[in-house]
Amino acid sequence: MGARGIPPPPPAVRRVLAPLWPLVGVVVTGLMVPVVVLGAFAALVDRRARLFRSACLAVLLMWVDIRMLVRCWVLGAEPRDQHAPAWREDHEGLLADALDSLMFYTRRWFGLEVRLTDRMHFGTEGRPLIAFARHAGPFDSLAVAWLLARTAGRLPRIVLAEALRWDPGIDTILTRLDSFFVPSAGEDRLAGVRGMASSLGSGDVLLLFPEGQNWTPTRRARLIERLRRTGEHRRAARAEELVNVLPPKTRGAWAARSARPDADVMVVAHAGYGQLSDARLIWEAMPFRDRPFLVRTWTYRSADVPDDPVAFATWLDARWGEVDAWVTAHTDESGIPERSGAAGTGGSGTLVG
Repeated sequence: MGARGIPPPPPAVRRVLAPLWPLVGVVVTGLMVPVVVLGAFAALVDRRARLFRSACLAVLLMWVDIRMLVRCWVLGAEPRDQHAPAWREDHEGLLADALDSLMFYTRRWFGLEVRLTDRMHFGTEGRPLIAFARHAGPFDSLAVAWLLARTAGRLPRIVLAEALRWDPGIDTILTRLDSFFVPSAGEDRLAGVRGMASSLGSGDVLLLFPEGQNWTPTRRARLIERLRRTGEHRRAARAEELVNVLPPKTRGAWAARSARPDADVMVVAHAGYGQLSDARLIWEAMPFRDRPFLVRTWTYRSADVPDDPVAFATWLDARWGEVDAWVTAHTDESGIPERSGAAGTGGSGTLVG
């Protein structure tokens, strides 16, 4: 079951879980000490030190989250106007620091390296941006969000599964930043997307993943089978044509586009981690020093993006075909990015970080 199928914590549980989170961190750290020691000894046999790396990184990331939560409490305790720009800027600073820390530790312990294959363009100055990104592999949401924040100088607003409210740090800071947690059932699942898009400032970025879920070979096969079973043969044929992506779901993307027709649109493709579709493959690939996270973006002026829902769906489907072709061209049979073609002109791309 994916995160979308996990119900959020009841309000009473959220209230109790937040103050207990540092204590949970202490308990988990204590429980992880024997695992870290075992991993250190196992590194004598496993030269990649995978258990040691995983255990250390898990503890570090949990404390990054706890530190962010505590700093949110400190900001919340100060007498200030929560509707003032400074309130939001301070929380954006906290989240940016947390993203930088997450990427620093992931790069140091797992070798995650983000590379741009071409220069990123952020559209027309003074206009908001809506980014539609491929969704595949571990770390992709984190890497894309961090890359947008690092290069654009603006934290992207992200639509998240409501199950992530089980993490008090994420729940607290993103609730204060007016992010939208998609309900697992009921309610209008698009209302939050429209609201976030409508409230974008001139320099803001809204990050969406139109596929709705992480691409894996199994999910792709199941989707094709389901479409055939329900008689949607045209959609099934299209899904078969797309090798490394799932067909985009246009309702959420159109909700954002229709709410802010003045926003430019960015399409984000990445290669390198999509084939790591289960825990075994991720484990075998660790650390990822021979597997850069390659990123390619295309940016379109708002005037060049259709403002009719049917035409927009066709346009987005065509862009996803281009994303699929790019991913295929930059991935070898084992799923490792082709370094020789990383920059599209034979270069190695631009290292970020």
